[in-house]
Amino acid sequence: EVIDFPLKTACCGGHMTQIGPETAYELIRRLVSEADEFGADIMVTVCPMCQMNLDAYQGEANRFFGTKYHMPIVFFTQLMALAFGIEPKHAGFGLELVSAKDALARIGVEVPQAVDATKPKKPEGLPMPPRRHKKFASGQEASE
Repeated sequence: EVIDFPLKTACCGGHMTQIGPETAYELIRRLVSEADEFGADIMVTVCPMCQMNLDAYQGEANRFFGTKYHMPIVFFTQLMALAFGIEPKHAGFGLELVSAKDALARIGVEVPQAVDATKPKKPEGLPMPPRRHKKFASGQEASE
């Protein structure tokens, strides 16, 4: 059943995770907690930034507020793909940080297990040298 979510047009904070994490975490917490209170099994977004923020930073918001939300977040095109008969794996299911497996099982869709993104990845390539400061002809410094 689709829930008429009262915060469906509320902002997730967009780029605020980078410039004001506390504000972003509050916006993320508010959206996820409200969805949880309304009994949602999964949140579907129409904005790719919301999908990324709510999925990627839900754990950080939980740590910040001492909450334990575990709400799967997917992009609306993923559900459209399922409706058109595309395999869940090819629609990107199993790549979300909070697994959508249980939520989709409730509607009879078997999806691959979510990828464990908690393990740190090994850095690729060579380390970058430290930045050097340059001076303009006026003598004013500028970083590269």
